[in-house]
Amino acid sequence: SLSSVCGLRLLHRRQKRIIGGKNSLRGGWPWQVSLRLKSSHGDGRLLCGATLLSSCWVLTAAHCFKRYGNSTRNYAVRVGDYHTLVPEEFEEEIGVQQIVIHREYRPDSSDYDIALVRLQGPEEQCARFSSHVLPACLPFWRERPQKTASNCYITGWGDTGRAYSRTLQQAAIPLLPKRFCEERYKGRFTGRMLCAGNLHEHKRVDSCQGDSGGPLMCERPGESWAVYGVTSWGYGCGVKDSPGVYTKVSAFVPWIKSVTKL
Repeated sequence: SLSSVCGLRLLHRRQKRIIGGKNSLRGGWPWQVSLRLKSSHGDGRLLCGATLLSSCWVLTAAHCFKRYGNSTRNYAVRVGDYHTLVPEEFEEEIGVQQIVIHREYRPDSSDYDIALVRLQGPEEQCARFSSHVLPACLPFWRERPQKTASNCYITGWGDTGRAYSRTLQQAAIPLLPKRFCEERYKGRFTGRMLCAGNLHEHKRVDSCQGDSGGPLMCERPGESWAVYGVTSWGYGCGVKDSPGVYTKVSAFVPWIKSVTKL
């Protein structure tokens, strides 16, 4: 059954690694979801990316709630989406029952930039799983993806330089050594962060391809994918020498499990 598996990409063909964003395949990242403003405020516009961890729980960034507050009625989560303007067979918009922002998060800092969203619905029957809607795996606690994972991607409908993309974008992205990021970002970079990006490319890849709050995922041995990063901050889009910074999910596994009971 699909309920016991995580991190499986059922709908992707092996593709050449790409640097620079490009359209993903439909259903290729089944845990990619989006946090949206409820439609009474317009067209349910995209606020942040997010990652499906189970039928009822979604992982995103704490800063996604800065602007509109943490009242659940302001938000909806869309699962199974590919082209944002076309209603698709597997696409579903689900209300939000609970928002849990990490209690150490402070809006004036980027540390602890992590939040969990409980979707509306009975226990583990919120989002319907299908080939297009599946959860990502969590890393192990304190796992160091630089050592264990290769083949990392960011995905999202993020700002591609010409406003938001209509179809889900993906970009291959290398993880960078901690030392580099500590030097580059001085005191702002903590042990609860990862950084990633292409240092030498003039081809611009960075979280502009992804969305704030969305996943940085890496493939594990055995072809399952885990979410190692939550897109958090960085100095601009694809600026050379300014890698994107991601909340390091492996540092928060006990917190995630205690909140979600997963």
